[in-house]
Order: sequence, then C-alpha cells, then structure tokens
Amino acid sequence: MRRSVLILPLILITIGAAACATRKKKPPSTPPPITSTATMSITAGVTVVGKVNLPRGFFPVAARAPMWLMNGSEIGVIGMIDGGVQVLGYSGKGWRDERILAADSGPSAAEQGRIVDCAASPDGMTMAVAVAIPSKARLDIVIRDLIANGPGHPVTSFDGFYDFVSMKWINATTIAIVLHPNPNAPAPKAAPDSGQPPPTPAEGLQLLVITGPGSVAPLKFPYRLTTLDWSPDGAFAVSEGDANTPPVIIDRAHMTCARLNARAPVRVLGWDPLDPDMFLYRTETPDGKSAGVFKHSIKDGTDKLVAVGSGAAAYATGGVILAVGNQKLTFRMIADHPFLPIIAELAIFDPQAPQINIKELGFQTTPPMLAASTMGYSAASGTAVIQTFQPEGGIAMRKLITYTVHADSAYQVAYGPAHGVVETSWSPIIKFLAIVDGDAQSAALTIISPP
Repeated sequence: MRRSVLILPLILITIGAAACATRKKKPPSTPPPITSTATMSITAGVTVVGKVNLPRGFFPVAARAPMWLMNGSEIGVIGMIDGGVQVLGYSGKGWRDERILAADSGPSAAEQGRIVDCAASPDGMTMAVAVAIPSKARLDIVIRDLIANGPGHPVTSFDGFYDFVSMKWINATTIAIVLHPNPNAPAPKAAPDSGQPPPTPAEGLQLLVITGPGSVAPLKFPYRLTTLDWSPDGAFAVSEGDANTPPVIIDRAHMTCARLNARAPVRVLGWDPLDPDMFLYRTETPDGKSAGVFKHSIKDGTDKLVAVGSGAAAYATGGVILAVGNQKLTFRMIADHPFLPIIAELAIFDPQAPQINIKELGFQTTPPMLAASTMGYSAASGTAVIQTFQPEGGIAMRKLITYTVHADSAYQVAYGPAHGVVETSWSPIIKFLAIVDGDAQSAALTIISPP
C-alpha cells in the first residue's frame, strides 16, 4: 500500500520533466461554452448561437418579446434603464453589434419625451414609436426606417395627454392606434393668435397610413377599446378588455363591434391559418380562480373549450392545435383542490379529426402554474416553445420546452428559478429562438438553436 502511494508522485515528476523538455507554444484557448442565460441554465446539447449581456441597469419589460428585425438579422429588445425606456438593437456576428433604436432622451431620441409604446412592422424594416411630450401637451408618432441612420421623424401628432396608448401594425403601411385621453389632465390650449378653438384630444381607434403624405382616420365604435390583436388579413381584431371594459370583436369590413362572452382581460393566442374568423384565446373563469383556453368562431358566435386551467396553446400549420394541460383536469377539480398536483401534458389535435395525440411532458405541476404557462409557435420551423413552471423544493422553477410537430418530439432547452422576466420569440426565417431575461442583478439576450 505504501509503495503504491509513492509511485504517483514519481510518475508526475517524470511527466513534468518530459513536458518541460518538449514544451511547445500553447494553441489559442477556446472560449468556454455558454451554459446559461441571465436567469436559467441551458440544457446540454442545445446549440447557443450567441449571447449578449445587456447594459448594466437595463431591465427587460415584461410581456414585450424580443423583436426580429431586418429580415431576421437584428433583434430588438425593449427595457428600462436609468428610469427611462430604451429599445436596443443587436446584430452582426453573435449579435454583438449594439445600437439604440429608440430612447426617451439623448442623441438617439427623435423627440425628447417619454416612450409609451413601440411596434415593428410585419417585415421588421420599420419601427413606430409613440412618444408623449408633456411640455407640449402632445403625443407624437415617430417612424424610423431601420436601414437608415438617425432616430426617425414624427409623421403625425395627437394633442392632449393620454393614459393609454397601444399600437399594432395591420399591414406594411397601416398602424392601428388606440388612445384613451386622461380625463384629469388639463385641456389642450389653442395656439396663440391662431383664431382657432382649442384642439380636442383624439379617442378610440385611429388608423394611421404612413405612405405618401400620411393620413389618420378615426373609427368610431360603441365600446371602449383596449389592446387589439388583429387577424393576419386585418379583417378582424379582438380588444382584450380590462377591469372596467368588456372584450369585444371588431369586424373592420362591416364596421361593427360585438362583445365576446368572456371575462376580461382575454389574451388572443393565435388565429386559425385556414379559417380567418377563428381564434384561440385565454380567459379566466368567472370567479377568477382559474383559467382556460377556448376557440371562438366569429361567424357563428360560438366558443369551444380547448384546455382546462391552461394559458398555453397555439395554432400550428394546417390548423392543428397544440395545448398544454391535463386531460383529466376539470374546473370543478381546480375549485375543490386549487393546488392539486397534476402531470403536465401536451395535446396535439386537428379540430376536423376525431383523434387527439396526448404526450406527457414528464413533470408534475399545479393549476396556478399551468394557468401561467404560455406558448409561441414558429411556422418557419414547425416548432413551439412552451414556458411553464414546476414546484421544486418549495419554490417555482421555470422551464422552457420546445416541441417540433413533424418529429413529434419535446425537448427541455432551459431551466431555472422562476424570478425576473423571461420573454421569447422565434426567428421568422430559421429555427433560432431569442430569449431575453433578467432580474435585479443582470439581463441578457441569448439566441439558441433547439434540437
């Protein structure tokens, strides 16, 4: 035993001497593999295309997914820094080239004010930014051509102060803007010596056409509108509603507006790619203790239950529906046992076919965690990303899972404690997933290529 202990030091000395005699110049060291985002660990085997640590003090805005711009060559990230809003763009090799696309103030701001909303055009080549300018009692809509240099320029303005502003592009040339004037703000004043009456703040839906000289057309409806989700062809829109406003459906061709029989706010999860008057939406139960996913037909005015207790569903290619849930779960079970442990499952089904494919996702969850889950689908790659949660050791753990339809394969790509903000989006042209996440310590943009 003693001899065996002495052999190892002798061998190491011999090897060290030989190494000194034959030492060569060390090859360049390879960077260590990226194994985490700002808040999650990346699963081994997942290809990390790039990772950028966001500026110190930058915190991503919740519910604002990273924006794929410039035909997928740039990614825009919306966040708060030093008390103001910035939109940062990342491009180039590893997405390490950074620029400021919009800002509240400074040389990168088209207007010195406060950014209240921004939206990228469907092709990602243009950005619209709504900037409130309190000193002038005005809201400006700034358009920036992302190919050109410079912060862009205002194309129209709305007089007054607004406590709600929401913008969505309907197509490449038209932006739908919903405005709620602040009822407690001072009324706008007439320009000195103009001989004109004071301007009236705009209210409700405004359609801004940005081509040519530009124009704004107000559309009047009997209901108060909130955030809109438009069908791909721009024929319909769903107003999500809020605590004081019911959700409604707009028929743009017929200029009609009808209530959606659901608890506000609703969240539209996707539009049927084969039938433009069908959509999926998430809503809470009347008592607010659970949630569910429903499919609505605008033509028939009917709703069909898709998933109990869930917030994660999407349309896939060909009208196939993907939904996270549990086939045995009922609203009654949730009411009687709010934290009942359940197996997370993924249902894959064609509404026109009788069979439903059920896949167990391999972990237990609870109804509140199931209700907080989300899903995003990429038609370009035929893959969905699911953000969901699992109890572990007394805390909630966040999981990102991808599911590829043609391979019928699910894969966990990232995992970590459920704190901070995590938002994801798919590249429009390739199987790249952008992840923006952050907490009080740090934030990052990570781009992965899932299996």
